[in-house]
Order: sequence, then structure tokens, then C-alpha cells
Amino acid sequence: MSNMSITTAHVYTDNRTEADQDEAKVSIIPENVGVKCQGKYFISKSNPFGYAADTLLFSGAGIDFYNGDEWMHFLNREDFTFNPASILDTGDALEYGTDYYIYLCFSGINPELCVSKNATYPNGFSALTSRKIGFFHYGAVRKVSDDGKWIPIDSNGNKFGSQGTIWEQNVTKGVIPNSVGDLKNHPRTYMPGMAKVGNSWVCIYPMSVKETVTFMDDTNGLHVANGALKSAYGALPVTGTEGLNQYNFNELAWMQEMRLTHYAEWLAAAFGSPQGLDNSDNYGWTKKTNTARTFTGCSVDTASGQYSINGVKPFAVSAHNICDCTGNVWEWQDDYCIRQDTTSWQWYDVLGAKMGQAYLPNDIGLAAFLCGGRWHDGVWCGPRTVNLFHWPWHVNISIGARFACDAA
Repeated sequence: MSNMSITTAHVYTDNRTEADQDEAKVSIIPENVGVKCQGKYFISKSNPFGYAADTLLFSGAGIDFYNGDEWMHFLNREDFTFNPASILDTGDALEYGTDYYIYLCFSGINPELCVSKNATYPNGFSALTSRKIGFFHYGAVRKVSDDGKWIPIDSNGNKFGSQGTIWEQNVTKGVIPNSVGDLKNHPRTYMPGMAKVGNSWVCIYPMSVKETVTFMDDTNGLHVANGALKSAYGALPVTGTEGLNQYNFNELAWMQEMRLTHYAEWLAAAFGSPQGLDNSDNYGWTKKTNTARTFTGCSVDTASGQYSINGVKPFAVSAHNICDCTGNVWEWQDDYCIRQDTTSWQWYDVLGAKMGQAYLPNDIGLAAFLCGGRWHDGVWCGPRTVNLFHWPWHVNISIGARFACDAA
């Protein structure tokens, strides 16, 4: 932990009624009180395109803090850098594929920063003595141009170059720069394992099961009754194997106040992912001999889902540090088109029991976009790959999804 250069500016006088204070105590954590900074954020990666160090930059900011009895205001007047690994509440190294949270903590009136895997408060502190002020994900990072255009480069700095380490393989690990967020710069709905792409926050990994999904009348593909999904490293992506069709992924997304990616949004997130290979899993889980989905993320052990230096898909990450856009499982999009293979417009009872009917040119006449490719599609997989064959009520074991949401 570290005191850095944060100073206490003043302590507010609290004139709230007893009822107001009770309400404040219920919502102590922290996103419910004020913060000010000069720009759009106050925590960022200090040298996002340098890759040599995982230091973060804390810029000038004023942060309100309620300790259960009184309001305090902490003011940082200077920009300073800090190494998050050096102020962990436990351990001394960041773990691959893991989310971390940055806390402003205090003992008495002395402020300090602490980094923790705990999403509530760090070890050694409580909800009354800490405020979550930021977050980041540690994992695969593709090296890109430093001109703000996020173009993949080779090790000599050439855009889409083939000198030294070719651009497709110019991947390292570290604090993902566009996963760093704070109380000003964050997704509208926070979910662990996200990174910012343009003005959207996109799940770094295809969705996997957080809570078991169940269905209306216990029938796959009908309305979701219960369940939740997550973006996590080393997890099996959820697909039709768990009974989900595109409608179900849509339902789970809005239940968690998120959405399926749009095709244009997915293209931005997948930009800079190498095309898949027929005879190798280096650039994605795409080899023609693969027979099923595998664990999410780069350099993953297919037996355990743990990080391994010899793991598969070491380079399966986009310029915006979004993993598994190429291969593993198809990803449903929030886009539709009409399939006019034949034209016999009429009502078709295809949507599922008690779901109504669809007036279409044929019984599979509505298609939902799919992106990326699946586990044995080889060179067909890539950052623009799209499939317009599958209908949204189709439950298919090779089709999963990825969530996104707007920036706050």
C-alpha cells in the first residue's frame, strides 16, 4: 500500500437527518458519492503503448468519501505513477486473466491506495474505510501503433509489418490499457472482464456461465427463467449446448442491463485479430481437427483452463485486446436480415411453444448475424467473418455470444 501524494483537503460538515444518514450507510460504497477531475478520467495506464512496465497514472482529482459518520474530501493535486503490483493487499504479482480494483483507503485521516482482486473492499479494510475508485484487467495485450489509431505493428514498429516479430505474433501480457477505468470513465453497466472500444465497453471474452440458465417450461430456447453470464478467462463459452438460442442471449443480456454486440461494434472490437489457420491454433481455436469448443482467452491450457506459456491461442487477441474473435464459437449479433431462399410468405409456427408465430418468406426466413467462426473452420475464421445462415430460434452447440454496453 502507499500514501503516494494524496492529501486530505477538508472534512464536510454533515447536516443530514438520521433517516438520510441511514440511507447513506446502506449505500456506503462508493459509486454513490462525488468525484471531480479535469478530464474524462483520472486513472489510466501511464504509457499504454510502451509495454515495458505496468504502471498506472493517477491524475489530479477530488474524491468524496463517507465513513459512516461524516463526509470527507480527498484531494490529489499532482499527477503520479504507481505500480499496482506493489500495493496489492495480498501477494506481490498480478495474475493473468484477472480483474483488479483500485481503492482509496484510510486509517484515521491518512489516505492510501490499495489494489485488490476483491470487488467489495481490500483485505485489511472495510466498506467504511475504503472506496473503490478504479479497476483494470490483466491479460493479453496486442502491441499497436502509438498514434491513437490502434493499428497492429511488428516488433520494428511497422503497421501490419513482418519484420522481427510479425504483427500477428506481436503480443505480450500486462495491464490491458483500455480496460483501465475509474469513477468517471467506466461502462454504464459494470461487468468484470471488459475493455473500452470507441464509445462502447465490450466483454474481453465470449460469455460463459455465471449462474445456471433455466427456461420457461424447462424447454430449451423458450424464455429464460433464471441465469446469468460472465466474461471470464479460462471458462467454457456458453452455447446451444446449454440450450440457448439468439433470443435467449438477448434476454440474458438485457437482464444484466447489457446487449449483444452489433455487427459494426463487433468489427471494431475484432479489428486486428489475425485470420485463423487450418493446421494451427496459434491465432484462434480454428484447427480443422478440433472437435469442440475450448476455454476462453490466450495461452490457455485446454485441460485446465489455466494460463500456460505453452497454452493454445497465444495470439488470439485483437488490436483492442478482445480475445477469441477468431474461432472457438460463433457469436450471435444483435442484427437480423431476411433469408429469401424461397418465397412463400405465410405464418410459420417456429418461434417455440407459446411464443407466437412468424410471418416470413419461409420457415427459416429470418437470420441473425453470426461472427468470428467456430473451432474447426480454419482460414474461414477472421475479424470480419460473418454468417447469415442461422435463424434466431436455432439452438446450436457451436454458437455463443459476447455482451457490450455503452460508456457511462
